[in-house]
Amino acid sequence: MTKHGHAVDAVFLIGLFLWAGCAGPQPSARDLQVIESASKAESMQAQRTILDLHAEIQGLQRDLGAARAAQARLEGELREAQHRVQEAQHQVDAQREELTRVREERDRLAQTGREVQGQLVELGRLRQQAADAEGNQARLQAMEAAVEKQARELAELKASAQKSAARLKRKLSTVELAVSSTEGALDRPVSTGAPPSSSLRTVIVRPGDTLWDLARKHRVQLAELMTVNKLASDRIRPGQELILPEP
Repeated sequence: MTKHGHAVDAVFLIGLFLWAGCAGPQPSARDLQVIESASKAESMQAQRTILDLHAEIQGLQRDLGAARAAQARLEGELREAQHRVQEAQHQVDAQREELTRVREERDRLAQTGREVQGQLVELGRLRQQAADAEGNQARLQAMEAAVEKQARELAELKASAQKSAARLKRKLSTVELAVSSTEGALDRPVSTGAPPSSSLRTVIVRPGDTLWDLARKHRVQLAELMTVNKLASDRIRPGQELILPEP
């Protein structure tokens, strides 16, 4: 029988004695003593029950406080992760815009190349005419110099554009991998024991490590290492996990 059941029995017993007293002869002193003893015992039992309930309520309140604190911490981590995803997405958009600009520059260079080819055809025609007209020799020499200069500039621009496009593609690929990894982590349930993504190279900072030492050890550029990890300075701390860009 529970503690609440004892209290109900006590009330029922007292009511029974009172009813018996009203229905029959007056209770004797012994009956009153029995009733008083039973009432005191049940009163003490009720007080103990109340104390137990108070202790249980306090324990539940502590558990509720801990659960709310854990919930607030997890919500903070979720907001931080969402913020990192937004920043990474902005960076991806900027890299895509830069890649589009490079592609437009490449198309412009291709158009310039076609124009140079047309000028070369014209140069051949002028050379043929120069055999019959010595007066065009000065114009022919000037055009030859201009065409040669444009050809050199075109070769330099093509080489620069190819290097810029390759570098931007590597950076864009690295940032997109970081975004995919972070978005996948948000879609999964919160877990403290999940292994890191295998699609990215990472390194854990050890005591005494510097960002420059890690960049040299893993043969990556210091600026790219700072960009991928969104570091405002070269300060790092032991235990920090860093993403390594593609070499």
